[in-house]
Amino acid sequence: MAGDWIKMRIDLQSHPKIVRILSATRSDKFRAIGGLHSVWSIFDTHSEDGILHGYSAETLDHVIGWDGFSEAMISVGWLDEISGGLAMPGFDDH
Repeated sequence: MAGDWIKMRIDLQSHPKIVRILSATRSDKFRAIGGLHSVWSIFDTHSEDGILHGYSAETLDHVIGWDGFSEAMISVGWLDEISGGLAMPGFDDH
């Protein structure tokens, strides 16, 4: 757990994965960035190894209040479904 901050890149709003998430969710870039911030904050708060045990994509969507967002993250490689939970690729890097 990183404490009270998470890493947000300055080019995140134009990142190709954001564009793909926008297409998948039919949202605007600021909502997508807010969704990422919510998900990344949950992982930072409730995981020490990048795994949220007991979570599914549907559960995470419910927690952040956005149906389909987890699947959009999975489709671009920013989230993985694993046996018994969800995993955040590159968690230790960020």
